[in-house]
Amino acid sequence: MNAEVAWGSQWEHLECGASGEAVWDDEDTAFSGHDCDHGGEVTWSAQWECHGCGAGDDDQLDDDTPTYADHECAEDEDDDGVAA
Repeated sequence: MNAEVAWGSQWEHLECGASGEAVWDDEDTAFSGHDCDHGGEVTWSAQWECHGCGAGDDDQLDDDTPTYADHECAEDEDDDGVAA
């Protein structure tokens, strides 16, 4: 796990119009906690960012999905280019 990576996202449930925002650590699960009687799925428009080197990317996720940036931060390397 890379503690330097954080996710931020907005979720939306199109069938009822509910939405919200959340921030979580890498390898945690995107979960809205939204519960309503309408069908359909909650979707996330998520972005991650590494606070060590500034790298980032975005992704579309379903609710209750574990998130993995799969990022090896260059800031974690020593002067010889070897990961610490």
